[in-house]
Amino acid sequence: MFDTSIRRTLLAAGVALAALLTPVAAASAAGLSPANPLAGQRLFSDPPNTIAGRVIAQIRHRRPRAARLLRVIAREPETKRFGGFDPRPGEAVAAYLDRAASVDPGALPLAATYRLSHEACGGVSDSSLAADAYKRWYADFARGIGARRIVVFLEIDALITAKCLSPAGLAVRVDELRYAIDALAQLPGTIVYVDAGAADAHDPGFVASVLRRIGVGRIQGFFTNSTHQDWTSREIRYGRDLVRRLGGSPHYVISTATNGRGPLIPKSRVRYGNSFHCNAPGRGLGPKPTGNVPSRYRHLDGFAWIGNPGRSAGACSKTPNPPPSGSFWVDYAISLVRNADFRIR
Repeated sequence: MFDTSIRRTLLAAGVALAALLTPVAAASAAGLSPANPLAGQRLFSDPPNTIAGRVIAQIRHRRPRAARLLRVIAREPETKRFGGFDPRPGEAVAAYLDRAASVDPGALPLAATYRLSHEACGGVSDSSLAADAYKRWYADFARGIGARRIVVFLEIDALITAKCLSPAGLAVRVDELRYAIDALAQLPGTIVYVDAGAADAHDPGFVASVLRRIGVGRIQGFFTNSTHQDWTSREIRYGRDLVRRLGGSPHYVISTATNGRGPLIPKSRVRYGNSFHCNAPGRGLGPKPTGNVPSRYRHLDGFAWIGNPGRSAGACSKTPNPPPSGSFWVDYAISLVRNADFRIR
């Protein structure tokens, strides 16, 4: 049932055979609810060591008011990001989990991965050599997690960019994601959600078909809206639609990092798309990270700030001279705080 090379890697790392259970059985073994494993959980929060928290320490004397506002972001559970910038992902994630266990024992850490190569539309997802490196990266990442508890939001943008790939490129991406899912689904304490784009990005029929191909049924489900600012209510409808198309089994999480004011709609959607989602001005923080959501939202496991509010998305901004992609943009983060709306809208 499982890839034998992944099995050998995990067993060599000391992962118990219980790790080879199905996702539901593994969740039960870890003391988690297979229906919503996030419900009732305390999500890991480490304010001084978040991205915003480290910036606060740097600016608190020269910009005290800005530092106070940034605490609104720093005190919430942060989704720690891992990607190609981590040449030893196993060591990196192990260090993160060690810190979480030391700082807040019993809390559930959140992590997101961004390891795929996102080529121009029509291109191939990865060369064969790059795909092999991708698989080695995930084998190492899984080895670093081992039997410990963690939520992994697998591959931000993986499906939101999939439709512009060539058929060959999409086949490569499906193969890569299937491998990553296999590696993580075998871990007893790991709860996995894979990227499913956003309601204002793609036809749900296409997204559902790719989710089925990559094996979403082997993990807890999918997440949406990680790089968009679509309204939470629209993402709930989108999530329900995907769940229905997938036979009613997957669960999902919505990223609400920057959707408190909804998306910024361009005057010309033909020219600019459905929304300006890259450093869009006037946006705000959305519902706070939690696994405790109203019971009427069936299959919705929770909200998370997967997009790390305050991170610059790079030169695509409508604002002149934005910081490089991935760096923390203080003024933009402050704007998100001032425009925050934590209601489900």
